[in-house]
Amino acid sequence: MLLEHVGQNQAAMWVEAAVSDDLASRGDSVRSTSAIGDALAAGAASKAK
Repeated sequence: MLLEHVGQNQAAMWVEAAVSDDLASRGDSVRSTSAIGDALAAGAASKAK
């Protein structure tokens, strides 16, 4: 992942956790690319707090 490559290991962990959480909770819902991106950005931001 690019974040790890540039030394941003903590941020990489937040993004990976957000992706994992999203995959576990989304079920069979169909979403647009922008909706998925918004969900991942919000998830990563919540991990950073």
